[in-house]
Amino acid sequence: MKKILTSIAMALLLMGCAKQYDDSAIQTRIADLERRVTSVESSIDALRSAIGAGVYVVKVQEYADTETGKIIGITVTYNNGDVKYFEITPKVDYAGPVVSIIQNGAGDLVWAVDGVAIKDGNGKDVTVYQTPVFTIDGDGNLLVSIDGSDPVVLGQVQNEGATLVDGIFTDIKVMEDKIVLTLSDNSLVNIPYTPFKLNIETTDFVFEKKGDVIEIPYTVTGATAAVKVEVAGYNPNDFFVEVTADKILVTPLVHNAAAVMSVWAKSEAGLYSIERIEVNHEEARVLNPNADSIVTDFIVESDGGTLVAKVVSNVEIEAVPDDESGWITIVDTKAWNEHTITMSIAAHSGSEARDGCVDLYKKGTNWIVESIYIMQKPVGPKNLSKDGTANSYIVTSAGKYMFAAVQGNTETSVGAVAKAELLWETENTATAPEANSIIASVSYEKGYIYFSTPAVLKPGNALIAAKDADGVILWSWHIWIPETEIAIVSDATFSSKKTMSRNLGALVDATLDTPTSVKSFGLLYEWGRKDPFPGLGVSSGAGSIAVAGTQMKQQEAPMTVEESIKNPTVYVYKSSGDWASEGTATSSLWGETAKALYDPCPVGYMLPARDKSCAFWAGTKWTGSTGPFVLNSENGSFSVGTLVFPLAGYIDDAGEGQKKAGTRTIVWSGRWDSGTVNGYGFYGYTDGGIAFRNQGNVRARGGSVRCVTETSAE
Repeated sequence: MKKILTSIAMALLLMGCAKQYDDSAIQTRIADLERRVTSVESSIDALRSAIGAGVYVVKVQEYADTETGKIIGITVTYNNGDVKYFEITPKVDYAGPVVSIIQNGAGDLVWAVDGVAIKDGNGKDVTVYQTPVFTIDGDGNLLVSIDGSDPVVLGQVQNEGATLVDGIFTDIKVMEDKIVLTLSDNSLVNIPYTPFKLNIETTDFVFEKKGDVIEIPYTVTGATAAVKVEVAGYNPNDFFVEVTADKILVTPLVHNAAAVMSVWAKSEAGLYSIERIEVNHEEARVLNPNADSIVTDFIVESDGGTLVAKVVSNVEIEAVPDDESGWITIVDTKAWNEHTITMSIAAHSGSEARDGCVDLYKKGTNWIVESIYIMQKPVGPKNLSKDGTANSYIVTSAGKYMFAAVQGNTETSVGAVAKAELLWETENTATAPEANSIIASVSYEKGYIYFSTPAVLKPGNALIAAKDADGVILWSWHIWIPETEIAIVSDATFSSKKTMSRNLGALVDATLDTPTSVKSFGLLYEWGRKDPFPGLGVSSGAGSIAVAGTQMKQQEAPMTVEESIKNPTVYVYKSSGDWASEGTATSSLWGETAKALYDPCPVGYMLPARDKSCAFWAGTKWTGSTGPFVLNSENGSFSVGTLVFPLAGYIDDAGEGQKKAGTRTIVWSGRWDSGTVNGYGFYGYTDGGIAFRNQGNVRARGGSVRCVTETSAE
């Protein structure tokens, strides 16, 4: 699926790929005006709204009240004779509330009333990126509404009949080095602040031999504590890159390695600053000397997609890719002043990064007012954890892949990994596949697990483990390769969130009107464990999916959670019901309000809640033809709403293995059955009388999982 990449708001640079416009005269005339306005160190200048028509600022003067002599504003004179007045402070001493912008203890610019930061409904300071609307009600209370929310009373004004004199803004734009506020009379105030910028003094580096560690110091100005610095544009097989609080450490792993790396800093508020560094072996060069002056504004993945750039300009513009950038196509350019430029980026099949440039011309002229630089990554392993981590990943096409070696949906490393190993693979049938026919290769390198599929993708499931130097398993991950596309369904009979059309690990969907395929059963899970076990490999009765590699073992003795991580292929059967020796202390291994560490679902999905407002989970028991379920016992399936569930069987808690295919199923929820050692699940069976019921099921049974989206359905 094509991606929409995050846009970066850029200030007017007046500089192109090849041409440059000098507006230093204007900047000189307005650069020195600074005055304290309502407790904020601010400067005010006129918006250069008429540069394209040849109008510019010639003079900026303070304006004093004739009666008091108090400086209350400025006048701005243009070369065409126009004079515009900007009020910066009330004409008289004002006893009512004064609205302003201050810098809080975290370094963020926030809204304030009488010098005190405004808090939102969660008690957080309201940043300048949110636009408040201030009003005074009939009782003289000052109210504020944030981004259309219900008004919040800030307090009563200090004198009867007061009106808001200072700081009533109808619009706000955040640029690289200033905040532009539009007042209610359409005048503009520019409040400068320290620009958010990544600073790297030296950008060209040469190494003599592999293993040399290159230290690249950096600083970030205008930064808060939450700034994140990342590096891209290199092959992890060629370089190991580590980012510390004040430097980037680059270690070449092979001789003659070379890369043009993009380093970017991202602020908590969403601002970006990007620099490029070039690293080469002393005998190799990959860029011409002029490339050091290029600044990359966007980094896009090799598979391309849609890129949206927001550009601030005070003239109407048109976007034109440079002649050598045939892989960039302009789709649309909208608006004036704050433009939205939509570009289509073609897929890149090369092994090295490529650069492109889009020049923004003043419409109808050859004057370049700004340029957008784009770097596209070379073809490499697809990072499955780029948008989030999990205990399971879905693969839908042949190729090379990677994911972070971290614990579940966290950023916590699994530990000192010495190697990665393929534990087992299966086609979800009673016949074992040939070894490495589903996952061709597995390796570990510098914090990531790498694997590849055969050139022709084979549907199935696999389990990959990270091991330490002693061969102990530190963590393991499920790789799910479906045979047909997984649909995401909105169906309130099962969940208030969107639901997968099949069980976790199933290769195809189950159907109500045709005989159920064993490929629709999916894999089975003990409640609270993150790793799957092979499901039923027969359409009725007992019999396991066959695997290549490590075979599933059973033991009766319970495990600790730590032991279960080290033994993902060992199933605990326990007639007393619990596989975990810690008992109720493990009640939060899974969860239904938020995705838990041991949740087995892929990125973006989680276990369902036992939501009694949904028909699937509503009652305690239905027999015969009663209830919301439609059963086809001949085909071994039933439906509720638009969702179809196979009678996929389960793994017995008394050591009898996989059984009851075609007649019974357990579908787990993320809910713990309070006061017991059970998980909460749906239990359906057709033998011994037709019944569907919600109940606590012993955690030592292996049941099915039907994942739902983490976010609520729209």
